[in-house]
Amino acid sequence: MKPFVVSAYLAVLLACGNPTDTGSTGLIVRAAPPVLNLTNQTAGPVYSFVIDRGAAAYTDWGPCTDPNTCAAIQVGGTNTLAYTQIAGYSSTSTGAIVYWWHLAPDGKNGFRPDSVRAVVTSL
Repeated sequence: MKPFVVSAYLAVLLACGNPTDTGSTGLIVRAAPPVLNLTNQTAGPVYSFVIDRGAAAYTDWGPCTDPNTCAAIQVGGTNTLAYTQIAGYSSTSTGAIVYWWHLAPDGKNGFRPDSVRAVVTSL
């Protein structure tokens, strides 16, 4: 029973947090209809994929791993993304998930995501 209480507490704690606050170092997501502003406050380029919250459950995607072809948000930079550029976006969309990562060398002349993080935001 105790693990359930701890899990429930953590779920509530996470759900009640500010979905656009990633702390002082991370990707800051701000909705400014009709666009999202993605600001990189990390020490390296950030790569991202943005999808409608409703579409995320049935969409199969993978992170871009080629820094020559992937669009990066440079350190301190802001990328402005129109709502219409959000994967699965429609006029009834109310939220989006911004997945983001850094690319790290994979040891085989390629790159891999260091880890994929997510920020949920209202539109």
